[in-house]
Amino acid sequence: MTTDDVARENGTRDGAERIVTDVVCSFCGLGCDDLEVAVHGRTIRPVKACAEAGRLLARKDAPAPVPRIGGRDATLADAARAAAGHLKASRAAAITGLGADLDGLSRLFDMAMVTGASFDHAASAGLFANLERLSRRGWIAATLAEVRNHCDLLVVLGADPDLSFHRFFERAVPARGADALAAPLFVEGRRRVVVIGDILSEGARRSLAGHDLVEIVVPPAEVALAAEGLAALLAGRRVEGVPALDGAVGEGLASLAQALKAAKYSVFVWNAATLGPRDAASVAEAAAQAVDLLNPTTRSAVFPLGGRDNLTGAHQMALWRFGYPLRTAVGGGVARHAPELYASATALKDADLMVHVSAFRPDAPPDFGRGPVIALAHPDTVFVREPDVFIPIGTPGVDQNGHVFRMDAVVCLPLTALRPAELPSVAEAASAILESLRRAA
Repeated sequence: MTTDDVARENGTRDGAERIVTDVVCSFCGLGCDDLEVAVHGRTIRPVKACAEAGRLLARKDAPAPVPRIGGRDATLADAARAAAGHLKASRAAAITGLGADLDGLSRLFDMAMVTGASFDHAASAGLFANLERLSRRGWIAATLAEVRNHCDLLVVLGADPDLSFHRFFERAVPARGADALAAPLFVEGRRRVVVIGDILSEGARRSLAGHDLVEIVVPPAEVALAAEGLAALLAGRRVEGVPALDGAVGEGLASLAQALKAAKYSVFVWNAATLGPRDAASVAEAAAQAVDLLNPTTRSAVFPLGGRDNLTGAHQMALWRFGYPLRTAVGGGVARHAPELYASATALKDADLMVHVSAFRPDAPPDFGRGPVIALAHPDTVFVREPDVFIPIGTPGVDQNGHVFRMDAVVCLPLTALRPAELPSVAEAASAILESLRRAA
């Protein structure tokens, strides 16, 4: 689709506002595909969207910023040459953020191979807490469709999902109503939702109004202990002498263990990003262990939350390209995976250059003072330190077409531009830098 095609489709040539339906959201990882926006010229006004998606989709009809070199306006070609010069002089570059669609990620990984750089995603901490269990023993995971159509008992471990994934309950366990499409295919009667952790928000309660809700209130620091206690009860072991699991909490866990054994299809949900690294790994281990214990007699699965800004796509593409996940360094025909060494915070301690990429949201780069900073970033980004090279880029699903992965890794979602593009995509900016590198070789 050309820029003129997008303009005509969205009513931008005759000045009329047009409502665009079935917009795919690329931000939190849920992959909602029923958003609505009003487009008028280059202005985008959310009509139907959660608060986070609405904030990130909204656009004003303001002139697009131009690239900058050392704070001075420049052309894309000049900025690409300047970035290539810094990369050519680098001996230990780190690519951070990695907020890009699949085409953008492909070109960024090409850049890493040419320059010998490491790469990590801004939201990878939760992913690696889960991978600690997954890589050792595996687990049985559900898809979003399976949760929606089969789950009769949902167990939430830790923070309220509604705080980070505003439509999770609406999408995963929709209440029965006038809309026949919302009814689960294989669940009869009311679902049961049990939360072990924080008290739910009012928004979450409204979404769960048609279900049987049980809250086992546990302080954040004790969620992992409660999850381990539940796994122990399912294994037939008593949980005694643990003050945190006495009283109402212990009674609630014992009741839940019996309900899980009687359920037809239970699902364990948690957001590792809201837990400390050690607690996140413990919760993932306990949930996977509970699933293993339940599956000989019933059906159970895990559904870890995460995947914002195409984290899942970055993880998948790294595996396809290099045989290793994120937190890997490549170059010279060799890929070296070391999660602790190549996590952004650690990699930047030894790096002499940072390439920061954030197309989906205006997140500033990590603090870095050891060398040049190249930013391929959202045009609204506010920098603490002016990058040596700044190339403002468009957002996939707003300015350009693209593809991202949903958090459960089974669906690749197409994104369609909502307005004519005046900014380059990550793929276009990275390609221009790579071309300058080749010319300088």
